[in-house]
Amino acid sequence: MKKLVLFILPILIGFNLINLSAQSKEKDIPLNLGGYLGLNYNMHNGDFQYPTSFNASSNNPVPIGFYGAESSLGLNGGFIINVPFDNMFIFSGRLGLHGAGADFATTSDKYTHFLTDTSTYFDEFESSLMYGEIDLFMQFHNVIPVDNLYLLAGLELGIPITASYNRLETRITTDEFGISTSTDLPSSGDIMDTPLRLALALGAGYMMEIDDNIFLTPEVSFRLPFSNVSDFNGGTNNDWNFAQLRAGVSLTFGFGDDDVEPDPESSINVGLKDIRAYNKDGMAYSVDNIRVEEVKYTELFPIVPYVFYNEGSKYPSASTQTLAAERETGKFVMEDIEADAIEINKNTFDIIGTRMQQNTAADLKITGTVDNKTEKGKTALAKERAEQAKNYLVVNYGISPDRITVEGLANPSKPSSTRVEDGVAENRRVEFTTKDRTLLNPMLVEKEKSSIASPDLVEFVPEVTSSDSVTKWQLELSQSGKMIKTFNGGGNPNEIQWAIKPNQLSASDLPVEYNLSVENVKGKSNNITGSIPVEFISTSQRSQEVKPDKTISKFSLVVFDFDSPEISAHDKEIIDNNILPAIAYNSTVQIYGYSDRIGEENYNKKLALQRARNVEKYISSKAKDAKFEVYGIGESIQPYDNDLTIGRQLSRTVQIYVITPKEK
Repeated sequence: MKKLVLFILPILIGFNLINLSAQSKEKDIPLNLGGYLGLNYNMHNGDFQYPTSFNASSNNPVPIGFYGAESSLGLNGGFIINVPFDNMFIFSGRLGLHGAGADFATTSDKYTHFLTDTSTYFDEFESSLMYGEIDLFMQFHNVIPVDNLYLLAGLELGIPITASYNRLETRITTDEFGISTSTDLPSSGDIMDTPLRLALALGAGYMMEIDDNIFLTPEVSFRLPFSNVSDFNGGTNNDWNFAQLRAGVSLTFGFGDDDVEPDPESSINVGLKDIRAYNKDGMAYSVDNIRVEEVKYTELFPIVPYVFYNEGSKYPSASTQTLAAERETGKFVMEDIEADAIEINKNTFDIIGTRMQQNTAADLKITGTVDNKTEKGKTALAKERAEQAKNYLVVNYGISPDRITVEGLANPSKPSSTRVEDGVAENRRVEFTTKDRTLLNPMLVEKEKSSIASPDLVEFVPEVTSSDSVTKWQLELSQSGKMIKTFNGGGNPNEIQWAIKPNQLSASDLPVEYNLSVENVKGKSNNITGSIPVEFISTSQRSQEVKPDKTISKFSLVVFDFDSPEISAHDKEIIDNNILPAIAYNSTVQIYGYSDRIGEENYNKKLALQRARNVEKYISSKAKDAKFEVYGIGESIQPYDNDLTIGRQLSRTVQIYVITPKEK
C-alpha cells in the first residue's frame, strides 16, 4: 500500500508542474451537484472461519474455513456535490449506497473434533452486503494536457446497512456397507461484527459540459480496502475484504457564473497586420476597397460522385449529408438548394434520387469503401455503406432495387493518400458510377443580374499579443447592420479567408464593417474594429462611364482525382456541353488551378498549374479565337473549406471564368 501511495504522489506533483506551463488547457468549473449511478466489480478475498452447525452441541465445535477469491457485480448510486477551490482542485463529496455481496463454498472431511468422523462436508455461504457510503474525494483538473480529463483520489467510508448470509451445510456419511447418506442443514442470519468500511479510491473522469452549467461525467475508480467485512474471530483466521473496480456516470448542475473573471494583471492586444487579396499569379496585395459590379452571372457547380463517412459508421454524418428524409417536411426541392458548392454536395443522395425519378432508364452502381487503415479488412462495413445508400434511394424515392447494384471494396478506385489523416478520411466513402451522365451532371445557376465582388476572396491577417494563452476568437463581418459572415476559432487566430459569394454584398456603396475579438485564458479580451470601403458599379453608372456591360460565367466543374492533373472523360463532356457554348470570339477565358492542402506547397502549386494548362489546352483547341489567361494558385488560396472532406475534394479543381463584353 505504501508503495502505491509513493508511486501516485510523484505523478500528481509532476502533473501539477505541467499545469504551470499548460494554462491553455485550464477551465474554470462552477460549484455543481446532482446524482451518480454506476456498476461495481467486487473482488472478494476470503480466509475466514465460521462454526459448523453439525457439531454445535459439542463443547468445542470446530469452525469451518472459507478461503479463496470470489467476484460479483453490484450497483452504486447516490448524490454528488463538486466544490471547486480553484481551476485545478475540486472537492467531490458523495453520499450513496453500493452493493457488494459474494458467494463462498468449501469442502472438507475435518469439520468435527471427532477423529473417527469420516464424513464429507459441503458448505455454501452466500453473503448479502449493502453499504451506505460517504466519499471524500479530490479531483485534479487541468493537470493533463487533455481537455476535461481529471484525476481522482480520496477516501471511501462505508457504513454497513445490510450484512447477512444464507448458508447450506451438507454432510455425506458412508456406512460400513458403502451406503451414503446426505443431510442438509440450511441456516441464515446476520454476519457478525461488521465494522465500518474504509478504502482508498484512485481514478479518473471526463467532465463534459453538455449545456450551459450542465455536466455529464463518466468516471472509473479502483477502491483499495483498509478494513475487513467482519471482525468476528471464529477461528485461527479472520481475513475477509473486497476491493472494487467502479465505472459510472454522474449528471450535475452548476450554480453561478462559470465565465472566467478577467485577471487585472493579464493583458491582450489585438490588431490586423494586413487585409489582403491575391492577384492572378497568387501574389498577395493589400485591399484598399472591394469593387462590386452588377453583371449577368452563370455558375456551374460540380457534383462530386462521393459521399464520405466517419470512422466505423455505415451512415453519413450530418456534416457530410443533409438528408431530406430527416427534415421536418421530408421533402426535397432541387431549386431550394443554396447556390454553394459545399451545400449542393451535402445533398448528393437527394439529387441522385430526384434525377433517377426523372430518368427512369438510368441505372446506378454504388461502391462502398473503407480507409484500409483504421478500418483495414472491414469490407463488410464497406458493403453496408453501399447498402444503406441504396436503401435510402429505394425507400425515399421509390427507385426499383433492380436499378441499383452495390459492392464493398477495401480501397476506392482512386484512393487518396493514407500517409495523412485527411487522405485516410477521404477513403471512407461510397462512390457513384453510372453510364447515364445525367445523374451526376453539374448544377447550373443563372442570374440575369448578380452582384459580383472583386476581389472575391479577402484574407484577414490578425496580430495578437497576450500575456496568457489565447483561448478563443471571433471575426464578424457586416454591412449596414446586417451580419454577412461570422468566423470562430480557438487558440491564436491565423489568417482568416473570406470567399465572397455572388450577391453576398448588397448593391450599394456601404462599407463592409469588421470586428475581430480575442480572449485569453484569464478571461481578458480585446477587439479591433474597422471597415473596408465598397465601390458599387451599377449598370447605369457603366453606361455613363462608357463602360461595356459584360457577362461572367464561372465553371467550377473540373474536379480532379488525388495527385492527378488529368481531365476525366466526364469532365471533357461537361466542357463540350457547357463551357464551349459560353465562349464567344471576344471572350476572355481565365483559368485558375487549385489544389487541396495535402502535400508540399510548391509541389501543389506546380500540380495546380499543370491542371490549368491541361484545361486550357483542351478548350483552346476548340475555341481558337478567345483570349486565354492561365494561373496556378495551388493551396495558397483555398476555394473551399479544407477542414471538410468534401471541401478538399472540391479544391482539386480548375475554375474557369468566361468574361464576355456585350456588344453595343
